[in-house]
Amino acid sequence: MSEKELVEGVQKMDIGYDFGEKKKKKKSKEQKAGISEIETSYIDGSGNLFVKGAIYPYEELLERVRRLILEHNPDLWGAKRYTLKPPQVVRVGSKKVAWINFQEICNIMQRNADHVFQFVLSELGTEGSIAGDGQLVLKGKYGPKHIEVLLRKYIMEYVACSMCKSPNTRLERDSRTRLYTIVCAACGANRSVQNIKTGFHAVSRADRKKAKAI
Repeated sequence: MSEKELVEGVQKMDIGYDFGEKKKKKKSKEQKAGISEIETSYIDGSGNLFVKGAIYPYEELLERVRRLILEHNPDLWGAKRYTLKPPQVVRVGSKKVAWINFQEICNIMQRNADHVFQFVLSELGTEGSIAGDGQLVLKGKYGPKHIEVLLRKYIMEYVACSMCKSPNTRLERDSRTRLYTIVCAACGANRSVQNIKTGFHAVSRADRKKAKAI
């Protein structure tokens, strides 16, 4: 037997190893599909052959979910926008200001005016009252930008859903525990929130005078 015949005979033998001397032939699509099917199949507990379904890319699955949400419940994908008017604040004399559209903003946020009122007083460390026409009168000198910062903070803590960021929520209070819970009408998520507590209050010159007089 010649050397050439010996090499050809060895190459035809299937011994379970690949030494790399022989160039690999490209597998056909049918062969690849067959290998993929074998690799993704196994015997289940009942003794039957179970074949896994197709594996889809994450981006494709996300797009399919997005289309289903937009088709059946577009509010969940943020299609609906809510507009909140900026606070209208005017001076009342030399020591007070009035938040003109206070009640209107509370209605848009679907929050009790007294709850927002207590939050504002706590954050500002001041005194105030709600007038008969729904205006909020505060003791001190505060501009629209100052009130807007407080309003944004209130929305983040007591209005916006932590999951989908929708402002379409309601604030419920447990009569037994006296704890508040935000329930989202868009995605159904809920979270408990802390009771209103006193925030930072800068000590003014008048506060120092009062402290010395005591």
